[in-house]
This record gives sequence, C-alpha cells and structure tokens, in this order.
Amino acid sequence: MSFKKSFFKNISSLALYTYIQQGIEFFSTVILSRILLPDEYGFVTIIYLFSGFFQLFANAGIGQSLIRSDYGSTFHRHLFSLSMWIGISLAALLCIMAYPIAYFFNDMRLVLPTIIVSLYFVFDSINFIPHALLAKQLNFKIIGISRVAGTAFTIALTILLAYLGMSYWALIIPGICNPLIQYYILRKNSKFPLVIYSYKAAFRTLKKIKSLFGNLTLQNIVSYWGKNLDKMLIGKSYTMADLGLYNRAFRFIELNYKLISGIFSSVLFPSLKKLQSTNGDINKEYLDILGVTTLINYPLALILIAIPSELVYVLWGNNWMQVATYLPYIGIIIIFQTILSTMNPVFMLYGKEGKSSIITVFTSVFNATAIAIGAFFSMKMIIILYTCSIVLFIVPINIYFGFYKAFCVPVKQLLSFWLLKLVLVIVMLFSIIFEYREITLVTLLVFLVHLLFSQKKYLFLYTI
Repeated sequence: MSFKKSFFKNISSLALYTYIQQGIEFFSTVILSRILLPDEYGFVTIIYLFSGFFQLFANAGIGQSLIRSDYGSTFHRHLFSLSMWIGISLAALLCIMAYPIAYFFNDMRLVLPTIIVSLYFVFDSINFIPHALLAKQLNFKIIGISRVAGTAFTIALTILLAYLGMSYWALIIPGICNPLIQYYILRKNSKFPLVIYSYKAAFRTLKKIKSLFGNLTLQNIVSYWGKNLDKMLIGKSYTMADLGLYNRAFRFIELNYKLISGIFSSVLFPSLKKLQSTNGDINKEYLDILGVTTLINYPLALILIAIPSELVYVLWGNNWMQVATYLPYIGIIIIFQTILSTMNPVFMLYGKEGKSSIITVFTSVFNATAIAIGAFFSMKMIIILYTCSIVLFIVPINIYFGFYKAFCVPVKQLLSFWLLKLVLVIVMLFSIIFEYREITLVTLLVFLVHLLFSQKKYLFLYTI
C-alpha cells in the first residue's frame, strides 16, 4: 500500500472515532445543561485552569521520543517510569497548590476537589507509552476505540452523578476515571507491562531526552499563554459579554483543530517516521498531504468568510450577530491553521525541535504585540491585527525558517506550493478589512480553483 493510501486510511480510522467522541460530548451537554448549574461549571473551570497548565509538562517529548527512536523495550520501560514519576510529581505539586488557589479565589471549597483532581496526572501518565507504541505501529483504530470508551464511560457516570445531586463532583470524579478506562484497552492491545523503576533511573532517562522534553515544554508554555493572551486582555479591558462573543467566534478554530488539524497531526508523525525508515521522500509526501488538508479545510473557511451573518443567525439567533464581524478573520486563520499545526512533528522528525522552539517564541511574542496594540483600539482591531500577524509575518517566517532552512524543501517546490496560496489569502484579507465583498468572493473562487487544480490527482483514492 502506498504511503498516501496508508496515511489517509489511518486518518479515516482515527477521524471516525474522534467524530463519535465529539458527538457523545455534544449530546451530553444537552442533558447536563438541564441538571447542572453554570456556577458548578464555573467552580470546576477554576480548578482545570491550573491543572490544564500543569498538563503541559506531563507528556512533553515522552511519547514523541518513543516514536522517533529505534530503541527497544528497555528504553520503552524507562520512558514509562519517567512518565509515572512526572505524573506523581505534578500531582504532588497541584496538591501543594490547592490551598493557595482556594485562598486566591476566596473559596475554601476548592481545596479538596483540587487535591482529588491531582490524581488525574498519576492515572493519565500510565497511558502515554502504550498510546505511543500503538501510534508507532499505526494502530489508530485501537487508540480511537479507547478514547470513545473513555468518553462514553465518563459521560454516563457524569450524568448519573449529576442526577443523584452530586453537584460539581459529577464533573470531577468521572474525568479522573477516564484514563483508567483507556488504559485497560491500550494495555490489552499493546501488551506493555506495568513496571516502574526508581526515580534515579527516570532522571537518567530524562537526561537522554532532555532536548526534546525541554523544547516541547517551552513551546507548550509559550503557546498556552499565547493562545489565552487575547482573552485575558479582553476580559480585563472589555465586558464579559464582549469576551463571550469573541470566544464564540474562536470556537470554530477549536472545532477545526479537534476535527481536522489535531487528527492529521496525530497521524502525521508516526507515518512520516515509518516513511523515513524506508528512505522515502518526506518533503514531497508532506507537501502533498498539506495540499489535501488545505482543500479539506476550505469549505469551513468559505462559509465563515462568505456568509458569516447568515451562519450566526441560523446557529445562535439575533443576540449573537456581533460574532459575524469576527468570523471572516477566523476563516482566514483556519486556512493556514492545519499547515502550521503539522510543522512541529516534522521538526521533531528531523531532530530540529530547538529551531522550532525559537520560531515559536519569536512568533508568539510578535502575535502578543499585535494583540496588545489592538486592545487599545477595539475588539475588532484585536482580531484584525491578530490575523494580519499570522498571514503577513508568522506564515512567511515559518516558510523561510521551517520549510526552507530546517526541512530543506527546494525553492521551486516551495514556490509552487506556497506562492499563489499566500498571495490570494493576503488579497482576501485586505478585501475583508476594507469591505470589498466582490473581491473577497472572486478571490475565494480563484483559491478553490487553485486547490482543485493542484490536488486533482489526489481527489480520488485510486490515484493516490
């Protein structure tokens, strides 16, 4: 089977289970919103704000090290021990933070739930290596099944506990149990033993992967705060209603990542690693895949750019019509989102995660500056400058320092893939800013023709 057929077969398998998982989660919100109160969700959100930050350190480079390396089972067991010790350390740290968090928010009820939530890090850490082993074997079906099973169990238990009047505990306890359900399925299929070495052995393993671990941790921290800076500034400078409108618009980016970008990124790294082991043409296959994913992204971008008002009215009604102002810019961002999000696995494949970290820090600072400047003017100016930053600076920087310098893609191949896409998106962006709707629509049409023409040989499975 060719690389592309194998790749898209794995994509289809993981996507199927991801969509089932998202469907279950969406269905649960319909039921739970009638049982639990917004205050109970808000209470748990405070805890997850801190646990989410700690989670950035949990699996940074561990699973990727297994996939990238050619070491055997001994190295895998040492990585497993390292992940366990990191999980235990993060759990202990969150326990220590429980009282300061409760004191800061002036709500002592937060102490015990925060301590209980810390158990998640221990339970989740046992999944990283079995998951990475299955990913390296391209067994995404089992990974998908484990996620669906974990989600189904979590939702069922959440609804039951909420019905029994367990309040915010209904949102906490099931989430802690989720990794255990996944582990049962992952371990059964990966046959990986539950072995824990001493913390000294784990520390030696950490030193062996310190470059990858350190760079990915840095990238995760910078990206985490970079993604939340605009929301922090809006919450500080504007009203909660403004923040709600802004967040509603950005849900499309989150949705796109979960349903498209995240799936491609998960499958891409182990697939390219296997291709590398057979001396395949990584750059050619990677650019071909990016072309296909850009085409897959296009329908959502088209809707957000061409008919934002109609979309908002149908989905949410008149009270949310201001969201339509932001959606065309979200559509522009989505066009490049998948491409940028898949670059990190390729950096790791070439062993150049250090360069990726430098690019991430530099581009995040640039983005933060654009957002901060926009906050002085208006909500709309924030998203305009944010989008301009991505299209005019972030993308070109990644093209030059990523595709050209790090991946060594030939100039001719680079221009063939990037030049027309970038020019059309720039024209599209400025036509949206200055409200030249006719130019926007024409550019959208030309962009579609370009995508169809450039990917014509991949539109049918038998030609891949």
